[in-house]
Formats: sequence, structure tokens, C-alpha cells
Amino acid sequence: MTRLRLGTLAAAALLAAGLLTVAGCSSESSGSRARMYDSVSSMADDSSLVVTGTVGEQRVADDVADAGSTTLSTVRVVDTAKTDADHPAGSTVVVRQHGTARSSDPGMLLEEGSTYLLYLSPSALDGDLASQYFVTGGAAGVYVGEDGRSDFRRGMDEGDELPDRLTLADALHG
Repeated sequence: MTRLRLGTLAAAALLAAGLLTVAGCSSESSGSRARMYDSVSSMADDSSLVVTGTVGEQRVADDVADAGSTTLSTVRVVDTAKTDADHPAGSTVVVRQHGTARSSDPGMLLEEGSTYLLYLSPSALDGDLASQYFVTGGAAGVYVGEDGRSDFRRGMDEGDELPDRLTLADALHG
């Protein structure tokens, strides 16, 4: 083979290896992590809403080109630590999470009927999707409610330095 052809083959092999490496690092459940959190207050600062709520219904959507399936959870807001005029207690918010329960690795998906303490950020999508929210920090912004307890346990440890349990009163400064 000529030197040019060998160089082209080597470049193609490196490109393919790089693409496989990037694909292997992606997570269907939480999407891209722009930052790891070292405190509750830093995660709260990056969130537009910090609420407790119960998931009322879920559906799967393929409404963003090349993004794959997304689970949409309608959450009834029970109480708020940080909110805006559109999301007081008693209102609803739609939470977007990459992946579905049928994914091979669904990660930390909200569950219908369960109650959570959630740190939420605007979706920054266009049109009607702009009113929806992502969980701040992927699974970092999900604390799970347990029957008979007033605090919430951390849903999934992704390496952030966050407390294992939080109450709504501690949700901004924990």
C-alpha cells in the first residue's frame, strides 16, 4: 500500500476509536454533565426551581431531533424552596429526562406516584418545549421521598459532594 493510503486508513481508525470512546461515555439517563457539585447551595444557585412534588403521569416523547427518546414526567408541586410565579404549590411542572424505563440503562428516572425533592433548570428548548425543565446536574438534583419521613434521600451518587439526606428547609443551603 502507498504511504498516503496507509495514512488515510490510520486516520480513519483513530476517528472510529474516538467516536466509540465518546459514545461509550454518554449516559442516557442524565445527559451531559457540565459540572460536578460540591455543595447544595451551588446546585440551588444553578437551578431555577427547587421543589418537592409527586409524579402524576409520564409519557415518552421523541420531540427533539437526534436526541433519542425522552421521558416526560408531570410533577404536581407540593412545596417550594425556590420558585417563580408560574410554579407555586399546587401547580405542575414537566420534567424531561433522557432515556426511558425500557432503555438498557435507564439511570435515575422519576417514577410515577413517587415524591421527590427536585432541583430543576429550564430546558432552553424552542416552542412549547421551552416551558419544560431538566433535572439540574443529571441525577444529582433528585432526592427521593420515603413514606413517613420528612426528609429525602439522595437518588443516585454520581460523584458530587452532596448530603445523603435533605429536608426542604435545607434545600438551598444544606
